[in-house]
Amino acid sequence: MPFKARILITGNFLSALGNGLVFPFMFIYLNEIRGISPALAGVVTGYGMLASLLFSPLHGTLIDHWGPRPILFGSLIVSAIGYAGFATIRNFPTALLIITITSLGQSAMWPSQSALAVEIVPQENVTRYFGAQFAMMNLGLGLGGLISAIFVLDNKAGSYERLYFIDGLTFLIYLVSVIFIKDVGHRNSAERKERSEQGDGWAKVFSDKRFMKYWILAVLCIFSGYSQLEVGFTSFSRKFAHASPAVLAWAFFANTFLIATTQLWFTKKVEKMDSKKAISLATFFWILAWITLALAGLVSVVAVAMVIICQIVFGIGEMIWSPVMPTVVNALAPEHLRGRYNALAANSWQIAGIGGPVVAGSLIGANLQWFWIGSLVLLLSFASLASLRLNIPNAKVELRHE
Repeated sequence: MPFKARILITGNFLSALGNGLVFPFMFIYLNEIRGISPALAGVVTGYGMLASLLFSPLHGTLIDHWGPRPILFGSLIVSAIGYAGFATIRNFPTALLIITITSLGQSAMWPSQSALAVEIVPQENVTRYFGAQFAMMNLGLGLGGLISAIFVLDNKAGSYERLYFIDGLTFLIYLVSVIFIKDVGHRNSAERKERSEQGDGWAKVFSDKRFMKYWILAVLCIFSGYSQLEVGFTSFSRKFAHASPAVLAWAFFANTFLIATTQLWFTKKVEKMDSKKAISLATFFWILAWITLALAGLVSVVAVAMVIICQIVFGIGEMIWSPVMPTVVNALAPEHLRGRYNALAANSWQIAGIGGPVVAGSLIGANLQWFWIGSLVLLLSFASLASLRLNIPNAKVELRHE
């Protein structure tokens, strides 16, 4: 892996470490520390996803015009301000302001760092890079969670404020590391003029039928998978499998630890697979994960074990999915539109992230938990079969430069 790529992965790990410090406590912080009602705390989270969705098209355009490196620079500064700003929240309006700033930074960071990575990493190693990035991100989140458990020894505002300040600092450290990635990821005036004269833009992206079919499938998979974890998995486990908070903590730790320790092995296997088959296999493991969770709600004697196994099985699907999705996106993207393609790919997470918790909370709250799980299994079964019909490149395909 090139030195510049290792710098990028290290910076991403540091930002994930910072996010891991605060991720388990966001709802508690808003509700119990700042006195924001549970309903409004949920609105803050959903609004953050919506804001990211609205900002993404602008970021994609800026990346293509200026290059990913300067946009990544700006996104890290804004993210640092946003996450540190959480310590200043006192009421619902200030929470909305801070989450807007944070969403502005984060919605630019993800597509810009993906586009920059593709310019740094030899194309035969792109899949391996994204696998390593996902592994280090999970390691950072896991370590951050463990460290925060030590720091938050009481339920006082000062403990949480310190964590948010540290989280903001990790993005500034990431920023410093990007300074050492030179001579790549920026566009000179001639290149900017040439790209402006080409006239290609979002219309070109939306007219790419291969990519749009892949994008729609990605939204479906993420909606039926990742976006159901925070609310759906947690609510079902608490209400119907009677899992304690400690069991949920161990389940998420098992998921994170598995990914951090075995992702690179899975990535080597995925590199040899047809991308369509890899996507189909990932969704198959997510189907198994939801079936395992259903067993936790049906058989009380094995409920605790099934809740933890659900997260382990889900993690296997994640390790197959995570290196394939960004590799295919960048293989389908023409070089001069790579920012827009990555921004729209990031949108698939945001759209699913808005809809998933709402659907899960509504169905489980209405005691339609079996309809919820059955629907996820059916949707993922459809996605698993549909992925085999996609016309997408394999992981080792050459990137487009036209």
